[in-house]
Amino acid sequence: MKTYKLNLLAICTVVLLFMACKKDKSGHEALAEGRVTFNLPASTDVVASALDIKTTTLVSTEMKAVLEGAASSDVHYVTFTTDTNKIAEYRTKYGSSARLLPTSSYLFYKSTVAIPAGTNISEAAVLNLSFQTALKAHTAYVLPLAIASVDGQVQDPKTRRVVYYVFNTGDAVYVDHTGYTLIATASSTNGANVASRAVDGNNLGTYWLSNITQSLPQWLSIDFGREIKFSGLDYFFPTAVNYATLGGNTTSVKLETSSDNITWADKGTYAVDIRNTERKQTLNLPSLTTARYLRFTILAAAPYSGYSVGFVGEIVMRN
Repeated sequence: MKTYKLNLLAICTVVLLFMACKKDKSGHEALAEGRVTFNLPASTDVVASALDIKTTTLVSTEMKAVLEGAASSDVHYVTFTTDTNKIAEYRTKYGSSARLLPTSSYLFYKSTVAIPAGTNISEAAVLNLSFQTALKAHTAYVLPLAIASVDGQVQDPKTRRVVYYVFNTGDAVYVDHTGYTLIATASSTNGANVASRAVDGNNLGTYWLSNITQSLPQWLSIDFGREIKFSGLDYFFPTAVNYATLGGNTTSVKLETSSDNITWADKGTYAVDIRNTERKQTLNLPSLTTARYLRFTILAAAPYSGYSVGFVGEIVMRN
């Protein structure tokens, strides 16, 4: 008799649990695939924006989902994802030169969002972009996005809607010298540390050094091979020189520009302090300048082991 009562109790418990689960399941609205989509016009599959690649800043892009039809009485959860395989389709439709946005340039800060009960529009999903300075200038970078799942139900990759988020870059932080050879000359040189080492692309490793038997000021002149527009420059100091113990760090420079290497325009005198982790000083000109030649004159520097000399690791022109 005791065994019979226990079995009856177990059966009743199972029935009650089954009824409760059935009630919960029937009480939550199941959404048909495709009913949740991007909160954009049906004809829109491209969202384009400009992206500044001169500086590295955190840029956030938002996207929302929409529940088509009547609002639900339940909350629903939507997860966005990338669909990088769709870049081929974008190139076919909109331009073969488009580039896929590299994974190093973006991260989903918030990919899963809720459509609250009683509403049709979701919270905003957030995609963060960074490392912009690593991107190429005047290029369309594309990131295809899709809705991966709704309430945990995976959406069919073959039929789900894809929206292309396009980021159009402007000028890069530095002037592009592709196709041109920069030629540097100097007022003096010391040993193998010739003027060309200040424009060889090795910002901190190689350098120009003025003759240790001649005092400052000493100058370095650069021929860009054609007239360029620039807003200023970055001056780098070589890592081989331990300014903390040896000195040699530049403290004052004069900038001049020319179109013919004969007549020079004074662009100002600037205080310099390269005692930072990047060993770099940015010098911004008063206005955007067009010139073929730049003359960089080191007016003053800390004594280098007792000598009055100038070092230039690299000079790079800024857009």
